[in-house]
Amino acid sequence: MTPLVVTSIEAVPRVLLLVVGLLGLIFSVKGRAKGGSGLMVAAFVVMLVATAAGIAWQFVALDAASWIRTGHLSADGLNLVFMAVAIPLDAAAVLSWLLVALAVVKGGRVPRPPYPAGYPMTAPPGYPPPGYPQTQPPPN
Repeated sequence: MTPLVVTSIEAVPRVLLLVVGLLGLIFSVKGRAKGGSGLMVAAFVVMLVATAAGIAWQFVALDAASWIRTGHLSADGLNLVFMAVAIPLDAAAVLSWLLVALAVVKGGRVPRPPYPAGYPMTAPPGYPPPGYPQTQPPPN
């Protein structure tokens, strides 16, 4: 098999990850419209960008052997290029998971009003208002 075929086969799980990330982005945008956290939307956007960049890098790296053969890069230079690409991709993956964790922690808390719903109630017609009766001071 040619390197292109092998790389294409290796890219299949990442393409599936793109599909799952796209579905997650759609659901998180719908959840955001219902008052959900924007952190989850940001997490899926970062995840999609990092995954797409990783797929693109897989195909660019196919030509890495010719970079050394033509004399444009040494083995050390090639290692430096691979490290310079891998660090931002890994940092983006860590950032996306951190945003997911923060969104889960933030999304678990439902804001509550400081008092039960419907309190304080108004008095029904013909009854005094709830609470202690208010007396008027005696006239002087």
